[in-house]
Amino acid sequence: MGQRTVVCPNCKKPVKPVECNRKNQTRRYVVITYCCPKCGTELLTERVEVH
Repeated sequence: MGQRTVVCPNCKKPVKPVECNRKNQTRRYVVITYCCPKCGTELLTERVEVH
């Protein structure tokens, strides 16, 4: 994921999300959750194929 800036709904400020959780969904995919570095609110989740 490119470093994009997201406005945190909690802080009301643009932040760069940090990876805070990673779950194996299947053998081929992981779900990565990105959170606000200031308050820890979940901002984005993405599903990534593992090679």
